[in-house]
Amino acid sequence: MTGTDPSADTDAASPVRELLGDDDFRNFWIAQVLYAGVNGTLRFTFIWLVVTLTDWPSAEGLVAIALGIPAMLLSMPAGAWSDRVDRKQLYTTWVLATTVALGAFTVAIAGGWVTPIWTGVAALVIGTTITINLPNIQAMVPLLVHRDRLMNAVALQNGGAQAAAFIGLALGGVSIQVFGDAGGFGLLTVVSAGALVFMARVQLPPDPGSGPAPEPIRRAVATGARFALRADPLRTLLVLSLILGGSFSVMQVSMPRVVEETFGQGSTTAGIVLGSFGIGMLSSSAAVARLGGMRHGLNVARYIGIGLGMGQFLLSFAPNEWVAIVIMLAWGLNAGVALASHRTLLQKNTPSEMMGRVMGLMMFGFMGGLPIGALTSSVLAPHLGPVVTMRTVGLATMAITIPLTFRRAILDLR
Repeated sequence: MTGTDPSADTDAASPVRELLGDDDFRNFWIAQVLYAGVNGTLRFTFIWLVVTLTDWPSAEGLVAIALGIPAMLLSMPAGAWSDRVDRKQLYTTWVLATTVALGAFTVAIAGGWVTPIWTGVAALVIGTTITINLPNIQAMVPLLVHRDRLMNAVALQNGGAQAAAFIGLALGGVSIQVFGDAGGFGLLTVVSAGALVFMARVQLPPDPGSGPAPEPIRRAVATGARFALRADPLRTLLVLSLILGGSFSVMQVSMPRVVEETFGQGSTTAGIVLGSFGIGMLSSSAAVARLGGMRHGLNVARYIGIGLGMGQFLLSFAPNEWVAIVIMLAWGLNAGVALASHRTLLQKNTPSEMMGRVMGLMMFGFMGGLPIGALTSSVLAPHLGPVVTMRTVGLATMAITIPLTFRRAILDLR
């Protein structure tokens, strides 16, 4: 499919059908959706486990920090590694490591051997296995699709990932309710193994930008960082990645406690509330995947500059789980457009030989923002409570992102 002009394809009027009609892209899409579902659900299962193990309000934030620290330390080296090795082999190795680690932790939970400290250790290990693969997954996409279909492919990725996260959250919540805490992690183990099965069917085209590099990893990382951060639009887009990750993680850390203490509900309700975001994102991503050109810069300003912080601010006023679900649905609709435009702009402005490193910087922001947001929540929640913490962070996010995105350097991008 790579290098084929979609405008010459008789099926070009349906980008989704065109993309999913390609065997390699379809199997890759299913594999990365399953793995993204594992990654998206892990924050809920880890945080809910800690909520059940201890009443200390900062504990869930500290475990979330352990889950996100690998992204802060390893995303950029992982991106440089992806730029010089066989991307499919790298994927297979680390998804296998994730599956084994999840299975071992499931057994430990079922045996009653887990404590808050061991939960933090498990979060650190599993977070590491996932982090190493994330830039690599994103860097595969331009190899499998034509440049003119990049936005459609990104939207399909985002929508599929959120659908998987929603299903994982819902099924994980039910599994925890029925089978105990081990049920949620057992489900993720099976899903992670499924990602391996589908990726085995993918034939990845040759990558002109990959292969052995003469410079060591540390120098390659520095080269990638200088390239990405020297000028707009990449610099601002990568800063937005960090803000996105940090702000959204405050909600992910705080909301399970709100569901339990304020709404008086259990893990199933918590999973549905958080997963409602995925339904909204799936819906808007599916719509974007069918479109042609868009004003991506304007989308970034509207849906990240305003929408990111506004969603969290409004969520903090939800009086019950039903209102929270409606707000999360709307927030997800916002995010589907925002993230499709954000990543499309990043990849359109990045050459193949730098793709892994730039995607590593993006994941450094998204995932590295988790410990920043978790630390913020751990500091604020004991004093303000989870509801006011979300409200405060929502307002602070808008104060930063609105002036950052409503500039010509961003608004004029297509």
